[in-house]
Amino acid sequence: MVKVVVAEDHALVRQGIGLLLGANGGFELVAETALGSEVELLVQHHRPDLLLLDLALSDSSGIEVARKVKRVEPRTRILVVTGNVYPGSVANAFAAGADGFVLKHEQGADLLEAMHTVLAGRRYISPQVAKALGPSTNRQSLGSDTSQSLTSREQQIVRMIAKGGSNQDIADALHISVLTARKHRQNVMLKLGLHNGAEIAAYAIKSGLAEAPDVGSNL
Repeated sequence: MVKVVVAEDHALVRQGIGLLLGANGGFELVAETALGSEVELLVQHHRPDLLLLDLALSDSSGIEVARKVKRVEPRTRILVVTGNVYPGSVANAFAAGADGFVLKHEQGADLLEAMHTVLAGRRYISPQVAKALGPSTNRQSLGSDTSQSLTSREQQIVRMIAKGGSNQDIADALHISVLTARKHRQNVMLKLGLHNGAEIAAYAIKSGLAEAPDVGSNL
């Protein structure tokens, strides 16, 4: 019996995956969570064969979660199941230890194929992901291309983050909810293949979206 842990912040998606696993023999859903902070402990406790992992968890980066899981339980295969795909996020997910990448809107049969593939020790990139990445993308060697253009709203958010703005600060300035601000931040990190505010700030300075701080201004 293949033991599976699901890390996904949408309850309906977790329920759908649970039904799919139950309808196909050989899989046992041993744990599920919406929080990235719980995944490492669940993996240590259950020692699953497979982790189905969303990259945009409510409290943390799925890429960082993948890195921690591979450190504590390297035999666990990790299949990313996410809603959005960008070259940076795919490249960084594989660099963190992911074994496969599939999109949430694909068919159940596609998810099962991906699961069987990574469990057999092979890398899997679904046709939908390959199509989204474009024909020039090499499936075996994905570079951390951060040339994906940001929307004007995302550029605003990058500037605010570079200035140290929190999700609450962004929400107040743009008259949006804190949840929406957090989702915008997550989308920016996924699109650019970045992991935290410091990396976003460095990107903003490098790309000209923000100016480097004047280190002598407080002298």
